[in-house]
Amino acid sequence: MLSFSRILLRCALQISKLSPYSVPHSALRLCFPSTSSLHSPSQSQLLDEAVDSFTRMLSMRPPPSIIQFNKILGSLAKTNHFLTTISLFQQLQARGIAPDLFTLNILLNCCCGMGRMTLAFSVLARIFRMVP
Repeated sequence: MLSFSRILLRCALQISKLSPYSVPHSALRLCFPSTSSLHSPSQSQLLDEAVDSFTRMLSMRPPPSIIQFNKILGSLAKTNHFLTTISLFQQLQARGIAPDLFTLNILLNCCCGMGRMTLAFSVLARIFRMVP
């Protein structure tokens, strides 16, 4: 049975197909892994494709919406690729692309998933500063 968040993500992905900045399907397969292990060669290729898509999106002028970046970051986080997600988030910030509340929530979940509570509280403080 699909979780509610996966159903919502699938609906969002169908809507985003209309956008020229939509995330490639191969990058989103990370969110819906097959029955194979996440460490199989096909999953490694999907991880590489997701990172490559993210990097290409960073170089676009104008850059895509933060929503498109969040789709890749969220997919990576859901498949426990926490370090990769944090690294891509740092690249996002280095390019001057402002994160939104969803981006920071993804980052917060990664920090908690890695047991980095001090960093998680730093992200939480940043979230509190964003909320009016």
